[in-house]
Amino acid sequence: MQLDTGIEKITAEVKGQTLVVWSKTPLRILSSALLKGGLVEANGIINVQVPEGSGKDIDDMHWMGPEKFLFDGANQLGLPKDQVVGLMTAAKMSNLVTSVEKYGDVSLAVFVTAGATVAVAAGEAAASKCELRKVGTINIIVVVDGNLTDGSMVEIIKTATEAKTVAIRELDIRSRFSGDLATGTLTDSVAVACTKKGTPIQYAGTFTLIGELIGRCVRKGVKEAIFKQEGITADRPLVDRLVDRCLPLEAVISQVSNKKITKHSPEYTKLKKQLQSVLMDPKVASLVIAALRLDEDLARGLLPKKIAETVDQASFAELARSLPECFTEDSLKFEFAKEKAEDKALLGPYSKCVLKAIFGKLV
Repeated sequence: MQLDTGIEKITAEVKGQTLVVWSKTPLRILSSALLKGGLVEANGIINVQVPEGSGKDIDDMHWMGPEKFLFDGANQLGLPKDQVVGLMTAAKMSNLVTSVEKYGDVSLAVFVTAGATVAVAAGEAAASKCELRKVGTINIIVVVDGNLTDGSMVEIIKTATEAKTVAIRELDIRSRFSGDLATGTLTDSVAVACTKKGTPIQYAGTFTLIGELIGRCVRKGVKEAIFKQEGITADRPLVDRLVDRCLPLEAVISQVSNKKITKHSPEYTKLKKQLQSVLMDPKVASLVIAALRLDEDLARGLLPKKIAETVDQASFAELARSLPECFTEDSLKFEFAKEKAEDKALLGPYSKCVLKAIFGKLV
């Protein structure tokens, strides 16, 4: 499948399960690629999909290593391996997203493949202890028909990374470890290439037109690629967003129930279905989402000091008035006094009080 690059003498094609971006003359490339990463000169960039159902996950490739896997992929396509920068992904090449832009004499093309199965928030300790089994990753390739300085290439990587994180935020994608808002995945890669033609381009940050265009392409491309790969949309149901926060309904029920309810309890299945149905109510869902956001702001110290200091006295009485009659001001009072000091519930005080009120009307 041939792809438009908008750049003379540079071709892009999906061959089987591999994206091949190729130039007749050497490109200057800066990347975090598994194969020939760093600052190099090479004729092409490949993004190789790990064959689905082949068992070629990270663990299975230990015997050969990602680098050899990519070398073999280049050889199978008849590409000189010493002239190829290689990225690897589990995302399907059929879900690749391409954007082409032009300003003045400079053209650029952006290629994105994305999956969010191993999403993570930067700095999480759990991530470094993870036994990674699948290469779910966000790979971004930016090709510029221009003469980028080393500094501007670094700026493009920075701009692309910032745009990727904005896209993740706009989809409310969460870390698989903590449920915190993710910043990327465990295995993201980015590559920036230029043809070295024309006047040197010294700046490519967000305050420049080229940076703005790249940011826009990456932001749009990441969201579209994740949707194509995993069907994730920003307006997905609240139950799905709770699961993303490591709060499946089973965990919610165990934290808000006044009595011990497990999966084996007679009433469990009925209560779960009822709770799921209630959370589909737009008014109830709005209140829960507001509570989740308040909990996050409280944890990050973003609430004004007086609110944070008196949070145990707060209630959602005003919001509660817009709910069905079964939710009253009294049912939405915080109950900090009943919490144990060692309680490590994932639900914060705002979301817990709201969900306890909702659950209390079901039992």
